[in-house]
Amino acid sequence: MFSLSKIEHKMILPPHLLSLPLVEALKGELERLFLDKVIPNLGLCISVYDILKVEDGFIVPGEGAPTYKVVEIWESGLTSRGKGKR
Repeated sequence: MFSLSKIEHKMILPPHLLSLPLVEALKGELERLFLDKVIPNLGLCISVYDILKVEDGFIVPGEGAPTYKVVEIWESGLTSRGKGKR
C-alpha cells in the first residue's frame, strides 16, 4: 500500500547547489537524505511527490550555507502488512 505524507523539514542547502533553481536543488537534497530510507511512523520513502512551500532561507552565523524550511509531500510504501497465504 502506498500513501502520501506531508512533512515539514528544516534543511541546509550546500553552497555548491546554489547555482541550480531553488526547488530543483531542494528536491535533489531531500531525495539524497531520505530516498529509500525508512522513517518511523511514515514507512519507506519512495519519492518526493511535491514541494508545497519553501520559506525564505537564512544563514546561521558560522555556517556559510543557507537553511530553508520546506514543506513537502512524500510518497511512501510498506506502511502496513497484509496477511500472506501459504
